[in-house]
Amino acid sequence: MDRDRPRCRLPLPAGRCRLRIQHRLTLSFIVVAGLSTVVSGFVLNRTMGRQITEEIAADLRHHALLARDLWREEGGLDEVADRLADRIGEDLKRHVTIVAADGHVLGDTELDGDLLAKVENHASQPEIRAALDRGEGRSQRYSSTVAEEMLYVALRIDPADPGAGVVRVAVPLTAVRRAREAMTGRIVFATLIAVVAAALFGLVAARGQARRLEALANIASQFARGNLEARVPPAGHDEITDLGRSLNRMADQLEERLDLLGRERNQLRALLDGMVEGVLLTDAEGTIVLANRAFERIFQAQWPLTGRRPLEAARVPALQEAVEAALRTPEPLVREMVLSGAQEKVLRASLAAIREGGRVVGAVAVFHDVTEIRRLEQVRREFVANVSHELRTPLTAIKGYAETLKHGGLDDREQAVRFVDVIDRHAQRLRDLIEDLLDLSSIEQGQARLRPGPVSVRDVAVQAEGVVGEAMRAKRQTFSLAIPADLPAVLADRDRLAQVLINLLDNASKFTPEGGRITVTAEAGNGQVRIAVRDTGVGIHPDQIGRVFERFYRVDPSRDRRGGGTGLGLAIAKHLILAMEGTIEVESVPDAGTTFRITLRRS
Repeated sequence: MDRDRPRCRLPLPAGRCRLRIQHRLTLSFIVVAGLSTVVSGFVLNRTMGRQITEEIAADLRHHALLARDLWREEGGLDEVADRLADRIGEDLKRHVTIVAADGHVLGDTELDGDLLAKVENHASQPEIRAALDRGEGRSQRYSSTVAEEMLYVALRIDPADPGAGVVRVAVPLTAVRRAREAMTGRIVFATLIAVVAAALFGLVAARGQARRLEALANIASQFARGNLEARVPPAGHDEITDLGRSLNRMADQLEERLDLLGRERNQLRALLDGMVEGVLLTDAEGTIVLANRAFERIFQAQWPLTGRRPLEAARVPALQEAVEAALRTPEPLVREMVLSGAQEKVLRASLAAIREGGRVVGAVAVFHDVTEIRRLEQVRREFVANVSHELRTPLTAIKGYAETLKHGGLDDREQAVRFVDVIDRHAQRLRDLIEDLLDLSSIEQGQARLRPGPVSVRDVAVQAEGVVGEAMRAKRQTFSLAIPADLPAVLADRDRLAQVLINLLDNASKFTPEGGRITVTAEAGNGQVRIAVRDTGVGIHPDQIGRVFERFYRVDPSRDRRGGGTGLGLAIAKHLILAMEGTIEVESVPDAGTTFRITLRRS
């Protein structure tokens, strides 16, 4: 495309075209040159016209003086006035008029006889009035008689006597008109020459500047489109170069600020995404502006979130209501909401409106998952209730039998011995409960003294069977030990591992019906040893599996309590295995049996 052609740049009204800067500059040169030439020609024309008029006026005054002198030589008689005017006018080639003091025309070069008698009184003519008043007068006006612009010069016939009349000499300003017409043609020609020269000079002079300005405009457009790597090449020392340097500095500063904003945005995003708490930011209309990954995870929100309402993203009506309430309320809000699903979640939301200049521009909300806290609170309440119940039972029995002995029960020795046995059994139960609580507390606080070392799993299993075997045999339960002789030793505390196996075998025996089967197996692999304790007992319902390691939790409370357990055995087993850097898991099928699996490191 020809760079010198005007280009239309949208949006513009239909039919309009926007000129390039080179053409606008050239047009400016043309306008300035044309106006300058026209104004100069006009002033010159007027000046020349005045100069010529002054020269003609001086000539007319000289002729008027000559006519006055001739009139005076003729004696100033009215009878010869017209004849003298005709002769003088013919000799001087001028229009001569002799006027009396009252304005009556006595003689005129162009008028004779009756026409002279009918001519109007000239007393009102400005040059006549001036001559009568001051001795000399001059005027310039259009004459309808000759249809020409006329110049009049009038003198008193007698400078000292206004009553002697006035002699007036006039001439058409044809020379002035012709001179002006000739000058006008020259002015027009000069104007055309100036315009053409200005156009040529403008095109040449403006092309370079226009290209530089267009280059600046192109660079600025690239800045606006986000290309901050573009730069104006430094060349020259004029204002355009200064503007280019300013654009370069602006781009450098803008690039630095955008980099800083980008780093801050990335840092903020990393910070928000690294938070466990969900964070939500909305605008004044409640539309999501920002949400971190924790929010997406907690609410299982549908991506993308930006530009959507909370209810559309998370499908939680309580969330939408909380955000709307925060936008309406001047004070921060705290709401608690429950999310249903496979695993129920309890969230604590802290919300507050964001204000700028007294108006609400958005809202921010932080969501804390307090499900575990609520569960622990429930566990704590159950723990307190269970401890109270577990302690109350033996204490009530001890107190009741002691009061019975105190109030006469000692008299019956056989009955007294039976009561003392009951008191002793409940005291033993109370002591076991307290010792288990203290043991569990010390293990949880890391105060339990463990002496890890190589331990034979088979030896520990045999030891545990020796402790629980009598109870299993009493219920005619079959016990089998399937542990290879070459099984590697585990890194554990022998006594604590034995305590764990004893608890597991004791639980298996309690919850396995008479004639059931209990099996202990072990195998090695991947640097670990896996121990399994299986039974064919009543099993555990899937809803209860997650709670079997809680303190005092019983699958069958009444049956377990009759068996003499404290409800702390599995909790102690779990914490002991964790303290030995192992894991313990449970699998169970109701009415089919339960399997506890322990994994420990090889020594």
